[in-house]
Amino acid sequence: MRRRPLSYVRRMGVFFRQLHSLTKAGFPIGQACRQLERTAPRGLRGVTREMAAAAEAGRPVSSVMEKHRALFYPWHIGLISAAEAGGFLPEALDQIASGYEAEWETRSATLWPLVLYTCLAVPGIIITIPAIKLLSAPIPEQGWTPQSEVQMLLYYFRTISLPILLGLAAAAIVWFILGGAPWFQAWQQRMVVRLPLVGRVARGAALERYLSSLALLLRAGVSVGEAAEHAAMAAGNAALTPRLLAVVPSLRAGVTLTSALTGARLLDEDTLSMLATGETAGELPEMLSRAATYYREDNRNRRKTLIRMAQVGIVTVYASFAAILFFKMALAYFNFAFKVSDWVSE
Repeated sequence: MRRRPLSYVRRMGVFFRQLHSLTKAGFPIGQACRQLERTAPRGLRGVTREMAAAAEAGRPVSSVMEKHRALFYPWHIGLISAAEAGGFLPEALDQIASGYEAEWETRSATLWPLVLYTCLAVPGIIITIPAIKLLSAPIPEQGWTPQSEVQMLLYYFRTISLPILLGLAAAAIVWFILGGAPWFQAWQQRMVVRLPLVGRVARGAALERYLSSLALLLRAGVSVGEAAEHAAMAAGNAALTPRLLAVVPSLRAGVTLTSALTGARLLDEDTLSMLATGETAGELPEMLSRAATYYREDNRNRRKTLIRMAQVGIVTVYASFAAILFFKMALAYFNFAFKVSDWVSE
C-alpha cells in the first residue's frame, strides 16, 4: 500500500481515529488492533496483525511501524515511540488521526480543481497546438486538400502533441512513484520549509507536535533530556528534527530548556518567554501545552489561507493558459485568412 493517494489518506485517518477511540475507551493497544484487523485498509491488515501480536507479547508497537517505514510517516513512528515512553498513546493516536484529517482536507480542496482543470487543459493542448501549426504553415502551390490537411494534422500530432502527452504522463508516474519514498518525502520537507507561506505551515505543524509531545512526556515524569529526544523524533520533519536533537546533549548536561531552545532558533520570542515562565513557576508542561495550542490554532488559520491561495492560483494559471491559447489560435486564424486571400488573388 502507498501513502500518497487521497483515498489512502482518508482511510488511514479513519483507521487511526478508530484506534484512538478504542484506546481512549480503555482497550489495550493489542486488543484495539485485533478489533480493527479486519476493517483496516487492505494493505495495512498484515501490519495491524503484527502490531497486535507485538503488543500482546509486551513489545512496543513502534518497533513494528519501524519495520514498515514505507507505510507510515516518520513523525508517526517518533510520536508513537514517545507515547509508549510517556504513557499517552491515546493522545498520540489522536494527533496522528488529526494530522491525516488535516492532510485530507488540504489535499482534497486543491486536488479536485487541479484534476478538473488538467482534464480540460490537456485535450485543449493536444488539439489546439496542431491546429495552430497547420494554420501557420505556408499554403501549398496547389492549395489544401482534405487529405493533405489530415496528413499535416497527424504529423503535428505525432511530433508535438504526442510527446507533450507522453511527457506529462511520465512526469505524473514518476511523481507518483517518488511520492511514496521516505527519502523523497524527506527531501520535500527540507525544500518546503524554505518556502514563504507553505514553509510556515510545515514548520508550525512540526513544532506543534514537538511541544505537545514534550508536554505529555514531562507530565508523565520522563526526564527532560529523554523527553526532548523523543519529542524531536515526534516532530517528524527532516529539516527541523536534527536541530531539535542537537539541543538534547545540552539538556542532559543541565542546561534549561529555554536556554537550549533559544540557541536552536526555532521558536518565537513569545513561546520562549512562556517556557521561561513555566520553568520559573514549575509549570513547564502546562506552558508547553499552551504554546502547542497557539501553534495549532495559528497553523489552522494559515492552512486555510494557503488553501484559498492555492485554489485561486490554480484558476489563475489555467485561465491565463487558456487565454494564451485562445490568443494564439485567433492570431493564427486571421493570419491564415490573409494568406488565403493573398493566395486567391494571385
